[in-house]
Amino acid sequence: MTTLGSTFADKPVSSTISNDILNTNVPPAENNHPALREFVSRGKLTKLFEERESLDAEVRKHEGALSPLRRMPVEIISLIFKFAAPFRSYVMNVKEGPWTLSAVCSRWRTIALSQPNLWTDFVLNFVDDRDSPESAGRILPLIEAHLERSQKLPLTIKFFPHDEIECTEAEQALLDLLAAHCDRWETVELYGSTLFYDTLIGSIYGRLPILRKLDIRVCSQFEEDDDQELDISDLFAACPALQEVVINVGPYSGDNPVIADLPCAQLLRYSASNHWPNHVRVLTSAVNLVDCVLRLIQFEQGPAPGSPIVLLPQLRRLSTSTADVLDYLETPVLQELYCCDHSSSLHSYLKRVPSLRRLFVAGTQSAADIGLLLHAALTITNLFLYLPMPFAPDLLALLENPTPPADGQPATLPTLDTLSLCLVPLESGLDRALGGPLDEDNLMRTVEARFQRGSLRSLRLYAMGFVASTATLKRMQALSAQGMQIVLYERANFLYSEMVSPDFQLYRDLFLLTEHYF
Repeated sequence: MTTLGSTFADKPVSSTISNDILNTNVPPAENNHPALREFVSRGKLTKLFEERESLDAEVRKHEGALSPLRRMPVEIISLIFKFAAPFRSYVMNVKEGPWTLSAVCSRWRTIALSQPNLWTDFVLNFVDDRDSPESAGRILPLIEAHLERSQKLPLTIKFFPHDEIECTEAEQALLDLLAAHCDRWETVELYGSTLFYDTLIGSIYGRLPILRKLDIRVCSQFEEDDDQELDISDLFAACPALQEVVINVGPYSGDNPVIADLPCAQLLRYSASNHWPNHVRVLTSAVNLVDCVLRLIQFEQGPAPGSPIVLLPQLRRLSTSTADVLDYLETPVLQELYCCDHSSSLHSYLKRVPSLRRLFVAGTQSAADIGLLLHAALTITNLFLYLPMPFAPDLLALLENPTPPADGQPATLPTLDTLSLCLVPLESGLDRALGGPLDEDNLMRTVEARFQRGSLRSLRLYAMGFVASTATLKRMQALSAQGMQIVLYERANFLYSEMVSPDFQLYRDLFLLTEHYF
């Protein structure tokens, strides 16, 4: 944009008047007067604009001195820095994290260098790094700087070598450097073969006094050993502060069973993909568990008949890939259950857990299972069903009329407060026509009936191919005006992510669940 100031500033102030007039007392001719007046005016304006620009620069300096950020205590700025400086790349670098903050100005650099908690994160994922293994050779000075600047604070480590079998020479140098400070490891995420973990035993065994959270992914050294048990039993047995353990959950996790000796009695959270006997080795002694995620390795059918019953007296939240394990668990104070399988074991288990309030169920194979489930879940207030579309009429019929039937069965979900439904085709890849479209009137009658009885207060719905009609939207708006919450989702994963915490999600994509069961 061009302004008056920039127009005059861009034109040099030069005179066309002869020096004979300017340097003497010779009177100028009349035709020189306009040029003389223009020069005087332009000169004055130019001087004013120069003064204004200089003044503007000074004003900006003074305004900067009055910035609230200058008066903000160092402690607050440091806290903001901690949230503003995570490493987002696969491998930490000087273009992000605390390095970018320390390059803004001298004051920010002083603050960043004075706060050791900004330098405690080490992100070294060479699996996904495009520049690996070259980047491993360049990063050693960066690691040394972080170790020095973090002083004696606890560290968070993520180390994934480019080749899961063994580290390159550069990667091993980084790992050895970090292992030299293993007495400061608090949160650790590792990935590699048994050979990778064997190289760590001499460096870290018995030297992890403050390790609180451990996330390990173990794979076999050889492709032909896919069914072989992987033994890292000695590595993490002596960790007096360990409370959370995750084994073979997440990307790059292997399908091999893993044997790991852990200080089970002190664990508060356990999440693993393993054979059932290996789960039992941990659970039998883990009497203080609060959260538990149990996934059986692919193709394992479940506990063998005669397996021991495991008591988990403090467990509050449980997620499992199969309901078969529920026959072998006693959880007297459980409050939340996330089950990716629907069988008779689930029905009998629900009757044994009077404290249960929140329930997620997938894998329903028949309409009859719905009735058995609803009549067993007497204490549920929050229900989330991942259900084939053809079973929706049976579900809605049971919910619309929850009174006890003549045969003496209990009422269906008498305390239900929140209902979440994810309705999908019976088979992956088929459209919603299988079993007919969602009956909107039936849905709204059920919701209105439950709401009027005073229990149901929230409905969250995803139905593949479903678009609410104008009449249905008006009925929903009427319920919302009376205090009911109704949310319609465009994607199944949006609903799943909102209702099931990531820590308890056995499937990151719900359609993987569809392919697995239907």
